Amino acid sequence: MAAKYFNTEHVHPYSYDQVAHAIFQRYPNPFASHVLSEDTVYREIINGTTLYSRRFLTKTNKIPKWGERWLSGFRRSVPLLEESYVDSEQKTITIYTRNVGYSNFMTAIEKVVYKACPCNPNHTVALKQAWVESNFYGLRSAIKNFGIERFKNNCVKATDGFNHVLERIQIQQNSLREMGHVKLAEFQQRKDHLKLQYNEKVETIKEKSSAQWIHAKETAKTAKDTAKESAKKSAEAAVETAKKGAEIVKASATVLAEEKIED
Repeated sequence: MAAKYFNTEHVHPYSYDQVAHAIFQRYPNPFASHVLSEDTVYREIINGTTLYSRRFLTKTNKIPKWGERWLSGFRRSVPLLEESYVDSEQKTITIYTRNVGYSNFMTAIEKVVYKACPCNPNHTVALKQAWVESNFYGLRSAIKNFGIERFKNNCVKATDGFNHVLERIQIQQNSLREMGHVKLAEFQQRKDHLKLQYNEKVETIKEKSSAQWIHAKETAKTAKDTAKESAKKSAEAAVETAKKGAEIVKASATVLAEEKIED
């Protein structure tokens, strides 16, 4: 008997880059209380363009009321294997999820492909598919129908939960961006204030240096004028002294000449 198949398409009102940034932050969220744990066990880069990740999830394993009579011995949680491929070149994210326990009861394989919406680059399309099979004799059809219905309900919760996470991250980024703008404005204001202080200090130093230069220039000029005047006076005094000396010598010579005439 073939597996039961279902597919649906959901749209996230966020760009592909935003979805890719948050793809591994989907849990926890208020719509995913059925997800109990998540652990990343392996990662590698394929062909230099694709990030491959392998994670183990644990989710609650709700049993339908009509099956409690036969399935009461099953645990209330089930381990799941999630394998994802984030292709940076093709800009697609492909996630496969399957249960690794209770395969006799039900085997469920889910596939989700995220890609940019062709009609709106600010939106991301999620194509979701599910295959459900069961080997449980007597309840096979009922179990497959149950698995598909649960997948339908979980699809809505998964989309709502992921949108909640995307919104939270966007709010955080906007807050950080606004904080960055505020800090940048504060830094610019501080920078302008320091620049003003520096310019004022430079102007003060220039004015002080100019005043000192003018004072030194005036002092030098005064000293020069004083020295010049002093030299002039000294020269005049020397000329006067020489003149007086010459007059004395002349007078002495005249006296001597007169004395000789008398003799």
